[in-house]
Amino acid sequence: MQRVTRESATYPQQALSALDAKVELIRRHFPPSVASLYAVPRTGEDGKLQWWSELAGQPHPYAELNADQQRRLLEKYQQRQHAIGHLANELQSRGQDDTATRLRSLIGAPDLANLYSLNDEPLVVRWGLPPPPPASAIPPASMPPQPTPVPRKRWWLRLPLWWLLLPLLLLVLLWLLWFWRGYLLHLINPTPMISHACQPGNVRPPDFAVVLDTSGSMNLNIDVSPADDQWFHSTGVHLPENNPRRARMLSEPTRLTVAKQAFGGMLDTLHPDINTRLITFDGCYNQIDRGLFGQSQRDQLKRSVQQLGANDGTPLASSLELAASQVDGRLHDALVVMFVDGEDGCERNACAVSRSIARQQPRLRVNVVNISDSELSNCIAENTGGRVYTARNAAEVSSMLREASEEVSTDPSCP
Repeated sequence: MQRVTRESATYPQQALSALDAKVELIRRHFPPSVASLYAVPRTGEDGKLQWWSELAGQPHPYAELNADQQRRLLEKYQQRQHAIGHLANELQSRGQDDTATRLRSLIGAPDLANLYSLNDEPLVVRWGLPPPPPASAIPPASMPPQPTPVPRKRWWLRLPLWWLLLPLLLLVLLWLLWFWRGYLLHLINPTPMISHACQPGNVRPPDFAVVLDTSGSMNLNIDVSPADDQWFHSTGVHLPENNPRRARMLSEPTRLTVAKQAFGGMLDTLHPDINTRLITFDGCYNQIDRGLFGQSQRDQLKRSVQQLGANDGTPLASSLELAASQVDGRLHDALVVMFVDGEDGCERNACAVSRSIARQQPRLRVNVVNISDSELSNCIAENTGGRVYTARNAAEVSSMLREASEEVSTDPSCP
């Protein structure tokens, strides 16, 4: 651990122990990436309060970051907060109201003066404690004499300065009007997204992200029928591994195996200018941004995908939110391809989330490759102007995934 900051205030150990208990509660339910959002309070040898973190790296206050770094840091902060909120709701549904209330006390807008970045991860200090008591007032006898007020200049003496600034203010106003006019036009009537290979060479490449389903149902055989799928989740999952029907449904090639092969084939067809961001998940409360990979890193990305496993629920809405937060889609084109095998299984409305994204990011398209018989995820593509592909076997999966990424491929069908 490393010390991030310290302060002159002192607090009773009972108050600090209560904060430790909240952090420990998060650690029991989440990976370190969520629990590390909150710095750990410790009392130094001098009795003063110190804040420590398990994150490595040089801490940078929020105010020292540039605008893009601040945006990404706040997005990660909101993701961690969202996960804690879901856990609070789940614990309350189990009758653990007191624990849920303690967790909800951690949810709220960040105090930017106490927000740090450590290796691009958010860290909050001075949280959950009342502000330190104000310093004692200075006795009247020792107060310094008040300075004699200086007469203020008349307003008309400052008038020439305002006249000099007026042209600059008008230019700023005209620029803002032009900027928002373009944004509103895209919002009202978004233009269709043209494949990057069909654009002139000086056009900025679109942002590109893939959401790859790593839920437990991806362990099923690619040829499982809808009836078998329903039987497995209601009955088969509780049977021993040597049950013949259960064993057949978990045999190769599984949906995940086919998805990995199709993903590698898609990477081989991408345009050289395109960088690929990969989003997966590990249950309902842990969406994982695997990073951004350029052309020279595609083999590394293939190896990383081959090592993926599948388990737990399907947080389509939350993973879509994470993918959308990592691309532009406002002033520049962006494409998200979601490879899924069903609907959201984490009690969120993916249709409502996609409608909100479409309003905020009118130049973001989401194409959905669906390898299940459920059509409840198709609204994601419909709401964002994207396309839906349905695949039923391994050959169709590879073909559909390549077609879903046509906007960023090296050999699209240009108009």
